[in-house]
Amino acid sequence: MSLLGMTDCLAVRELLEKGEIDLDYLEVHGPFLEDARTVFPVFPMLLHNSLYHWSLSHPDGLQHMEAGPKTIERLRLARSPWYSLHLGFSCNEVDFSDEAIQALSPTLPEDTIFDRMSNVLTQLTALLPVPVLIENMDYNPTGAYETVCRPDFIRRILEHTNTFFLLDLAHARVTASANGIPVEEYLAQLPLEKVRQIHLNRPGWQELRLVDAHLALEEEDYALFESVFERTHPWAVTLEYNRDKNRIAGQVQQLRQIMGKALGE
Repeated sequence: MSLLGMTDCLAVRELLEKGEIDLDYLEVHGPFLEDARTVFPVFPMLLHNSLYHWSLSHPDGLQHMEAGPKTIERLRLARSPWYSLHLGFSCNEVDFSDEAIQALSPTLPEDTIFDRMSNVLTQLTALLPVPVLIENMDYNPTGAYETVCRPDFIRRILEHTNTFFLLDLAHARVTASANGIPVEEYLAQLPLEKVRQIHLNRPGWQELRLVDAHLALEEEDYALFESVFERTHPWAVTLEYNRDKNRIAGQVQQLRQIMGKALGE
């Protein structure tokens, strides 16, 4: 069985409260978790990124910004069956802007990035009582995404840590576009056998670059999702959409149909 949920936002909350969409969970980012729990005291939630402006490559690791204690506290509040976070970034300091994550410090050598990320993820899996999933990033030319979007690097991290894979299909399309290859070619290089969750939305074009725009899904997006879902059968699928409230229920229904067909339900 695979669960279907959405990223927490005001439109999704409103539809849930009115019973107009059928979701198995909300996926909530750490800074918004307390508010979400106030609104939905018992509704199932997944915790994604317990805090912002934090990089797995920071030399202070889980001590930086009290990432370790905050993750434990927010995981307990969410009652999440697993914890997911970005595989980021290629520098110590980052800033979460609306368009893309910006590097606030120099890009690090690959060996440094790998060693720091491996150490922190090993510590994190030992610290938490639930599985840890890492999410592939969407390449942007900001200095924060070097190395971490490469399939071989993602595979190495998964092989050296007791973690699983959260596959973001929009991120994969953005990275494939930035590298001038079809998304299917990029996906074929990723460790799909480790996928336990899928994120999906439709990317969009901005200044001649494909970016993670969180647009409504179209037929090619459903087709790509179906082909990947059939190969992976993840624990959960998260629709990341927070725009037109009237376009949410239809997307949820179509995803339910695809998942049910693949699972023989």
